Amino acid sequence: MLEQELKFYEQHRHEFLAVLPGQFALVKGEKLVGVFATMLEAYSNSIEKFGNVPVLIRQILPADPAHGIPAFTQGLIHARS
Repeated sequence: MLEQELKFYEQHRHEFLAVLPGQFALVKGEKLVGVFATMLEAYSNSIEKFGNVPVLIRQILPADPAHGIPAFTQGLIHARS
């Protein structure tokens, strides 16, 4: 799911970074639908234009941020050897 959108975003990431760093890109298919200051603005615009369908909303950064597992990072899960 969203393979087309992810491919488009990756192909154009450097172009977006040059003029829109830190903004949130809304991508549907092979089209940049819009760029927004917040994820909420991008999501609201997506719902308004397309309804409740899958779209890609990605913050325009040089690399995708690493995601932690909250339970692990909060010490709720302890790794055992």
